[in-house]
Amino acid sequence: MAVQAAVKDAFTFVGGLVTEGGYFITPENAYKEGVNVVPKLDGVLERRNGLDYEDNYSLYAAGITSADKDIWAFTTSTWNTVAGNGNRDFIVVQLGRYIHFYKASSGSVSGSRNTAFRIDLNGYKVSGTTTTIGTDICSFSSTYGRLIITSSSTYPLLVTYTPNVDEDVWGTFAVTKLDLKIRDFKGIPLIDNGGVVVPIDEEYTEAQWVAKGISIDDVKYNLYNQGWTDDKITTYRTANSDKYPANTKSWIYGKDTSDVFDAAVLNKQDFGNSPAPKGHYVIDPFDGVIYRPKVSSFFAGRVWYGGISEPDLLGTLFFSPVLDDVTKANVCYQANDPTSEVLSDLLDNDGGTIEIPEAGEIVDLQPLGRGLMVLATNGVWFISGIDQAFTAANYTVTRITSVGCVSSKTAVSIEGALYYWSTNGIYVIAPSNSVEYAASNISDKNIKSFYQSIPVLSKLYAEGCYNASEKTVYWLYSNVASTSTSEGRFNKNTMLCLDLNLQSWYWFSLDTDVGVIPASIEVTKETRNVSTSYDVVAGDDDVIAGADDVVANITNINASQKLYKILSLHPVTSNNYSVTFSDFVNTRDASTKFSDWYSFNSVGSEEQAYFITGYNMAENGPARMKTGQYLTVYMKRTETSFDANTVPLNQSGCKMQSRWDFTDNSYPGKWADEVQVYRQLRPYFAAPLTTFDDGYPLVISKNKLRGRGKSVQFKFTSETGKDMKLVGWTGTFIGNTNV
Repeated sequence: MAVQAAVKDAFTFVGGLVTEGGYFITPENAYKEGVNVVPKLDGVLERRNGLDYEDNYSLYAAGITSADKDIWAFTTSTWNTVAGNGNRDFIVVQLGRYIHFYKASSGSVSGSRNTAFRIDLNGYKVSGTTTTIGTDICSFSSTYGRLIITSSSTYPLLVTYTPNVDEDVWGTFAVTKLDLKIRDFKGIPLIDNGGVVVPIDEEYTEAQWVAKGISIDDVKYNLYNQGWTDDKITTYRTANSDKYPANTKSWIYGKDTSDVFDAAVLNKQDFGNSPAPKGHYVIDPFDGVIYRPKVSSFFAGRVWYGGISEPDLLGTLFFSPVLDDVTKANVCYQANDPTSEVLSDLLDNDGGTIEIPEAGEIVDLQPLGRGLMVLATNGVWFISGIDQAFTAANYTVTRITSVGCVSSKTAVSIEGALYYWSTNGIYVIAPSNSVEYAASNISDKNIKSFYQSIPVLSKLYAEGCYNASEKTVYWLYSNVASTSTSEGRFNKNTMLCLDLNLQSWYWFSLDTDVGVIPASIEVTKETRNVSTSYDVVAGDDDVIAGADDVVANITNINASQKLYKILSLHPVTSNNYSVTFSDFVNTRDASTKFSDWYSFNSVGSEEQAYFITGYNMAENGPARMKTGQYLTVYMKRTETSFDANTVPLNQSGCKMQSRWDFTDNSYPGKWADEVQVYRQLRPYFAAPLTTFDDGYPLVISKNKLRGRGKSVQFKFTSETGKDMKLVGWTGTFIGNTNV
């Protein structure tokens, strides 16, 4: 039988994880299964570092009990441009009922906590709520250097920071409770004894109103709210058999030629059954309501509020006027009285409300481009100006998609696009042209089955964050199925990652058996300071002190980068947790570099890294047999130096296994034994504590490829305590030319 030799190369893994490729169409630059590996721009696939406490970490003795850990909400956010300073950002941390503040520009976030101030949300509890304060997740939005905090069971809060002259010393905080106010454009429904709403154009005497079971105070309230006064009401009743004016009549149209109110003049007007203008009174829209807005945002110079878990307010958005004065953050109404005969116009910079009747529960508000995205459980709406910027008098509401968002913390705004999790996939909303937006599913093509395997309740408490330095999005969640929303909701153990440069997916498993619990993820601005020495001069002469030149050391900010920081619960005992931050910036040279939580107990736990390729059918296709010859593997050398005992530091290791004939387990005997493929060409020796430089930055090994079949997969697995940076491989095969 004729045979044919074939060579197959694989030198890039930029496609990341693709679980939907099937048997014959998995992209060659992707892998079908794998975890704890990261695709890089240069095509390399490398092992992730261990997740560990940040360098110079500090533990905050928060005294979180085991019960608190299970029911409390834990989240983080960034307060940008604090007190108007673009170089001052704070990380805001919710630990149940307490809000803490950390400096985001420090190398060690955990060590920068403000130890003198925190907010106890219990002091801002909504009257009548039965919710345990601290179990609702908070929303945070930055507004003209201030911070707005909202949650379903607490009043909205405005936080103001006054900096200290010395930036290294914390300034002072002030917290203001915000009671939102609106104009009453509805009035009080007048319902008679039979449960029927009295038509607005009917008029009755006081006795007749009372006989219908309607309070005369309610009747008067509606008239007052329409601009009537007691004098005008009395005048009208005198001329109309003691009847109160109908709610269709506006007193303004009853003025005679002397500009005096005359009931006879008013009676000449035909108002039909059109309601009279309302809104004289400014009221509390939450009277008798035990919920408050759970989300807030800042858009068009205004604060926006939404997400009230009350049926009548479910789709209602409140917005403040343009904040020329931040104390107006709770003023959600127009300045002019709508019932005034002089100034009743709605102004462009007014506050107000917007109703989206079709919206389900509003879970997030995200500014995007020229408008505001309103994410609800049953869809996404876009609020913007009609022909120009948004104003209270000129706006439009457009439904973008009927695919809703499962959780506010999954929504991530990224450079003109909005990513969010739905129940059936991950969606992105991006411009479809210069004025319109469209939503598309970005997970179905590559990771549909992976995403659908995430437990439903885990999606509700997932949390995403964007790193602009790396152009990546990380979503932190739990892959443990739960049937309760009150136990361990924020105890996470998995990360789903998206590289926007490569448009590739990958994921990490995080150890929680050690006891440390990842709870929330945030990106911090890490600022690098450089101290530069300058000679001090007076005129043209150096300043001298004794025999020495006087030198001034001035610290300058010369660069910055963003890093993912993981809010972590540190177990002191089984019923006492402290708090710190963790990251993947693990610079240890030892084998513990790949251990999660090594700093917790000097042991940690190492998560294995591996990936399995798609099906390789060489050049003769899946219908013909082929026999493996050799697999040449290319890996980056990772050794950097020698320790005091001349042992190389940062060693690598990688084991390869071939799997033939589309088999999915070892029973058919088509899986070969694992072989070590990280083998340096020759031993390299040097003096202790010197650099490892053998002149070969690429480690190339030729490995006998055992087995035969109609297809082959390769599994590459990390070794305990060792790095793994795979550049690619070349496979040689001999295959039949006949089927």
